[in-house]
Amino acid sequence: ISLMGFIVLMGTVVNNGIVFVDYANQLRIGGMERRAALIATGKTRMRPILMTTLTTVVSMVPMALALGDSGSTTQGLALVNIGGLTASTILSLLMLPAYYSLMNGGGKKRMIIAD
Repeated sequence: ISLMGFIVLMGTVVNNGIVFVDYANQLRIGGMERRAALIATGKTRMRPILMTTLTTVVSMVPMALALGDSGSTTQGLALVNIGGLTASTILSLLMLPAYYSLMNGGGKKRMIIAD
């Protein structure tokens, strides 16, 4: 069951990353510099990322408490999701902009998209 929780976790984490990077790319295509685009993306997309994480974590708390007769069966799934989402949200909001900045080098260069 914990492995199934890990698969669910990966889907949510990838979705958060895609939301962040896609918006940063859209801003850079519009002509914004890399640093300004990352700051604007952080301000704009932090709320949806936090809402996704918070709703999932809060909904998993009763499952993590393992109340009831069969509660221990799904407790692993909930614990994997709660811990993983908490860690990945922090990494998504702190490390992803740094990694994006490193991979898209050149401070004032515009991002070039090939057709």
